[in-house]
Amino acid sequence: MKKIKDSIKRTPMLLALLLILFCFFPAAIITPSESAVNAIVTAVGLDKGEDGYEVTLMTFLSHPNQSYSEQYEVFSSSASSISEAFENASLQIGKNISLFHTHTAIVSEKLLEEDIASALDYLGRIASLPQSCVLISTNVTSKQFLEFIQELDKESDINLEDLLFYTSSNVLWKYTTINSFYEGYYSPVKSSILGHLAIIEGDVNGIPIENAENIVGFGSQQGGESKSSDSESSGDKEKNSTGETQTSSSHEGQSSEQSSDSNSKQIQIINDGSSLLIKNGKMQAHLSKELLRGLNWLNSATTGEIITLENVTDEKLDNAKLIYKVQNQQILERFEFENGIPVYTANIKLFLSLLETEGSKEDMLQSKETAYISERIRQLVEQKVKSEINTSIEFLATQNCDTLDMYEKFYTTNRAETKKFLQTQNIQPEEFLKNVVFKVIVSLFPV
Repeated sequence: MKKIKDSIKRTPMLLALLLILFCFFPAAIITPSESAVNAIVTAVGLDKGEDGYEVTLMTFLSHPNQSYSEQYEVFSSSASSISEAFENASLQIGKNISLFHTHTAIVSEKLLEEDIASALDYLGRIASLPQSCVLISTNVTSKQFLEFIQELDKESDINLEDLLFYTSSNVLWKYTTINSFYEGYYSPVKSSILGHLAIIEGDVNGIPIENAENIVGFGSQQGGESKSSDSESSGDKEKNSTGETQTSSSHEGQSSEQSSDSNSKQIQIINDGSSLLIKNGKMQAHLSKELLRGLNWLNSATTGEIITLENVTDEKLDNAKLIYKVQNQQILERFEFENGIPVYTANIKLFLSLLETEGSKEDMLQSKETAYISERIRQLVEQKVKSEINTSIEFLATQNCDTLDMYEKFYTTNRAETKKFLQTQNIQPEEFLKNVVFKVIVSLFPV
């Protein structure tokens, strides 16, 4: 014992270690795991119903298994308010709702008919939803959307995060988080862009799932058709026993055709890069991929755009079709006032490589190098880029949505002149975009 005491005196860190073990080790053994007490929510959906709000939670459930696999369940709860719906969901699951790991919040188009800031208020104020949580919209209810994502995750290795973050860097102007939504909501222009993922039933170009019957509102109709066809076939079998063979076979053929038609319908998620324009927290208009493309030319963070040129005729090509890819783009911007008018100048540098050539054998031979860019091609690309930018800006101006943040940028660089311009023209900041003159210069560089 004396030797132990002497060793402890010589090494006080050992005593500190023993004290730590004595104080915390029993508590660590007794305390349950976080997943046993909290329901870890990875995605939350908000819907508007007749009697109030519906909250849908995609929750991670920990189960011991021999292989590495994450299991998720979807829970829904309704109440007159968002906070009450979360309390009901907590009682339903039997655990506390934890939103610290939530990466996605989904709102339905019906909810966007009203100001969604009030619906998101509880999530940001009390529920500690991460400000980096991505906010997206969908054409169906968020409950149906999350049920689709759950089934998709079971059938394939494609999950919601893959769709969102790939789209945000390659297709969309920029993805909207809870934080950036509030920045746009409380800004003078009161506008923002919201990513949009649609769920469509039918033969379309999307990502399908097979277990449609597990999604409320989509699979029930198909199930009803199959049941009715089954009952008809059983009735036909009874008629068969009485000798009406020909009639029963025709009914069987019809029922099989109906069942095959019903089974051919699939539910698919469409990730085409479209978005929604949000003004004052409400849906203002749909923003197609083509309109977003025009905005992307003014966003240096977006790469990978494809430029298709039809009927190209120059010193080497004759009526050929060329497909280029933007490997990189750089933008030099200027915000100036000329004769009291705001002028935005964008010098866009595009670094292109030729991907495909469609034409005669001579055309393909002449444009063999990926760095082929003639003077005629420079003119065509410049015309195309400018036309797409002008179309997108005109659409934003008609919708009175300054998602390009022109007012903020001019106000930052030329505060006094911007204030004077607003007073002289007697306009509001959200109307500033309509009065900006855009000058676009496009330069091409082969890669």
